Amino acid sequence: MNTAEAVGRTLAGLGVRHVFGVVGSGNFHVTNALVDSGARFVAARHECGAAMMADAYARMSDTVTAVSVHQGCGLTNAMTGITEAAKSRTPLLVLAAEATSPLSNFHVDQPALAAAVGALSMRVTSPESAVNESATAYWTARHERRTVLLNLPLDVQAAEVPADAMACPEPPADTGIRTTSIVFSRHGA
Repeated sequence: MNTAEAVGRTLAGLGVRHVFGVVGSGNFHVTNALVDSGARFVAARHECGAAMMADAYARMSDTVTAVSVHQGCGLTNAMTGITEAAKSRTPLLVLAAEATSPLSNFHVDQPALAAAVGALSMRVTSPESAVNESATAYWTARHERRTVLLNLPLDVQAAEVPADAMACPEPPADTGIRTTSIVFSRHGA
């Protein structure tokens, strides 16, 4: 199994049930792995719409939801929705393919984009650590109510994951953070 498939399978196994996005060559395999593992994919016409739908769904369902985007321009197109999610402390995972070579037309400083809007940036750094890093991103989004950009470098996504690296670690100890739902009502109706 390649790293993209391991990431998708891990996130679905942890509880990601919905993923919104626009699929391109960079996020095709991770998105398919989520769907193959039971998540529902909702296609959008534009990445900003996908990010906004994911933000709204996560808030209403009080679950960690994902948005899946292509490297570079796919992520930049989604930034308005990601900004709103980050500022609102929405538990959202942004799964973004990443072109790490500065010579690529798709290369942008994705961690800097995330930091600029208040999202937390994480990266899958190797096939051996992919499951642990994906789980950490999920738990961070869930326990800290954060929008987390999980960068998925293209070369790492394609690499095979060793069988002994597929075990998902135990969740961290309870952080004591409790979430509350906000209910909006119309007065006078």
